[in-house]
Amino acid sequence: MNMKKISHEMNLQKWTQIVEECRNSGKTAVKWCDENDINIKTYYYWQRKVLNAVCNELAIAENNVEKSPAFSEIILSGTRTSEVAITLTLNNISVQINNGADGSVISQTLRVLRNIC
Repeated sequence: MNMKKISHEMNLQKWTQIVEECRNSGKTAVKWCDENDINIKTYYYWQRKVLNAVCNELAIAENNVEKSPAFSEIILSGTRTSEVAITLTLNNISVQINNGADGSVISQTLRVLRNIC
């Protein structure tokens, strides 16, 4: 691996951490960046680079995976809410939804997945 690629990977790790911190802060990006002395345009540049890298990885993984249906066990009612009811699998990513999961959590998870892919 050449130095340019290593440097890019290190930057992506740093940018990913910054984007995660901002998103998990509960604040707007503008407010969080202001409090952390980060230019908002720089933050959005980093965010775009991180999302592009994730999408590229997903596309590469998708091309390397045989296109075949995936099956999942669906647990019917009468089971405990802590048990997994549905597992969604795409390439190397799995999302498990427990029995009794709130509908808004499921909807938000699916929206995020749709935006990433």
